[in-house]
Amino acid sequence: MNKTYDIVLLGGTGVTGRATFVHLSNYLPPGTKWAIAGRNRERLEALTALGSEEDVKPDIVVMDLNDRGAVEKVIRDTRVVLHLAGPYAEYGEQFFQLCIKHQTHYADIGGETFFLQRMIQQYHGAAQSAKVKIIPTAGYESVPFDYLTYITALQVRERFKEGLNDVKIIASFLRTGRKRDNRISGGSLGTMRSIIAGDTVGAFNDMSCLLPDDCDRKAVKRENRVRYAATLDPDVNAFVGPLQPAPFLNVPVILRSAYLHKQLGEPYGVSFKYRDAMTMEFYADSPAKQQAAANRSARLNKLMSITMAAPRFARGWLSSRLDNMNIDVGQGPDEATFPFVDYRLRLFGRTESGIKITSEANAKGHPGYLSTSKIIAEVGMGLMDQEGNYQNFGIVTPSVGLGSAFTSQLERAGVSFSSLLSQSETLARATS
Repeated sequence: MNKTYDIVLLGGTGVTGRATFVHLSNYLPPGTKWAIAGRNRERLEALTALGSEEDVKPDIVVMDLNDRGAVEKVIRDTRVVLHLAGPYAEYGEQFFQLCIKHQTHYADIGGETFFLQRMIQQYHGAAQSAKVKIIPTAGYESVPFDYLTYITALQVRERFKEGLNDVKIIASFLRTGRKRDNRISGGSLGTMRSIIAGDTVGAFNDMSCLLPDDCDRKAVKRENRVRYAATLDPDVNAFVGPLQPAPFLNVPVILRSAYLHKQLGEPYGVSFKYRDAMTMEFYADSPAKQQAAANRSARLNKLMSITMAAPRFARGWLSSRLDNMNIDVGQGPDEATFPFVDYRLRLFGRTESGIKITSEANAKGHPGYLSTSKIIAEVGMGLMDQEGNYQNFGIVTPSVGLGSAFTSQLERAGVSFSSLLSQSETLARATS
């Protein structure tokens, strides 16, 4: 189909969007036709100043998400839309509808699983028929976790001729500079408000929510329940708590990956289970303070889980607490600190026969902001490349939509993966 633009970035003036714009302008191939879209022309023009003179300059498209006609025109004229103007439950459905209608690929960094559940139920089949790839959750949550699990499963299948059954990923945020800024952004608060107000189906507490009913969702839900607890993890010898900022998100995404890869002939283990957690050295220096931080995180997330299971009227106090933080869209932590936070993901798993294995991913830049920005930019550029044979369409997870070859693009985003090791190899390395 003839399109005016190869890629359009919507929401580029926010905290994450600004860094996404910079990465796109640095790495888009010469001759790429692209645009940035939003409500405020002055802010969009200021955004273009972040690029260098040698960059591929974008057009500016002024549009409002309330104007469906304007949204449709952008989608109709574009091969790939990157949508960073969340929360998504209020305005996002039109993007699913219109991207399918106009055969436009799409990615976002949403985390509203109740909304994704409904979109999958209503539009996955239509997206497959239209040969459209729709990839939500395409940032720090859940690309590195999804890919680390997927690549490990492929290596287990190749090396041991069996499936990967049990996976635990421990994340660690690593400060490489002195200044630490843990403030949340206005966009992330908006997503939390959307979940509190809109999740009437219990998706927040249901890790099977993105799966079809034909895969025994009750058993999946029971076996993959998030445990909001602080523990001393023996594999990393550190106190861990629930993954921040969204312990409810990676689990359903990766379980959906396992389901879809099985349909594509790339099965994980027959009893595949997934969980994750994070260490606390980013939030506290001493082991005692890290234990206290893990306990605080566990209590807060447990309270959120209980509140989300309560009637909707009981959620008002939680929304009011978020409102009292007085953080607007576009505001957030100091962007100067973003390059001085890295992260590491350590995977511990078992094969179907019980062989213990480990693998690892290491990434540069603040996970929720700088790394997410680069990852979603690379996802957009990956979606632009439709000349290959990896043609898995629908509302898909990152690894299903982009395949194993996308790991080379993730390296450009600062995310690298290690080779799989068995327990004996890990012990040999530790003692050598």
